[in-house]
Amino acid sequence: MRGLLAVLPFVFPVFVGSVEDDPARITPETKAATETIARALEGLTPEGFAQKSPVERYTEANLYEKIDGRSELFHSYDVTAMTFVTFSRAGDPAKFIDVFLYDMTTPLGAFGIYSVERSSGGEAIATGDGGHRTRSDLFFRKGQYYATILTSGPDAEVQKAASALADALAKRLKGKPAELWGLAMLPAKNRVEDSVRYLMVDALGLDFLTNAFTAQYRDGEARFTAFVARCKSAGHAAEVLAKYKVHLEEFGGRVEPARIEGASVMFAETGGDSFVGVCQVGDVIAGVTEVKGRDAAVKAMTFLLRGLKIPK
Repeated sequence: MRGLLAVLPFVFPVFVGSVEDDPARITPETKAATETIARALEGLTPEGFAQKSPVERYTEANLYEKIDGRSELFHSYDVTAMTFVTFSRAGDPAKFIDVFLYDMTTPLGAFGIYSVERSSGGEAIATGDGGHRTRSDLFFRKGQYYATILTSGPDAEVQKAASALADALAKRLKGKPAELWGLAMLPAKNRVEDSVRYLMVDALGLDFLTNAFTAQYRDGEARFTAFVARCKSAGHAAEVLAKYKVHLEEFGGRVEPARIEGASVMFAETGGDSFVGVCQVGDVIAGVTEVKGRDAAVKAMTFLLRGLKIPK
């Protein structure tokens, strides 16, 4: 992919003026919050394309104006700001490249939003700290930044330009990769790699479960989801587990205790012969969900606890 840069030179935008001048509604606070990611989008116009307008700037306060319906998801990962620019093919405006660049405050937040927006089956790309292509669109993260590059379709020239643009943008962005502690904890064996998610809040739809990694696993023809949630302390983990038990008793079947690999595990049916298993290991809550049958849930929980790596 990097070889594309040699054959696809970039030119400066065709408009006169700078992103500081337009739009006039940009406040000093907005300018300060977006300066890094606005400048990252300057001068990225691919040859044969034109930049249609100055770089647009948004903060968490007005992000909904650009991505209404999705802004709440980004807020849940502590988004700070977003900038946007669009390029269209010279003489053919129906062919375009839209670039959204988000400041997610932390590398872990950037991984989180990247992970939950990723659809299965995408093609991995070596851009930034990790990226993928889904149909005609590109997504990547770099440090605390997350970029989505949406295109008009599979046109070869548009795709070549979008790929080179993504690579050039990633090189401009600074920052350290996220510490993906959940990947270090969860077993690597049988893990479906593009299924890993980081859920900062409301993990598994539970408002008391936060700071969690989930991943899907294959066991022959069967699949299940495993998760780990890091709590503030062992005492806090005990409180979370107690809330989980109340939730299972209220919305699931009878909660049954079991002893597995030295851990006290709770199992409960959640409907349709689907089971969940959950336990506390130090300051971590670990469990399995969406397992068909109790025996399979016991097997899945045994697999998780045997492979779980909790740092000392």
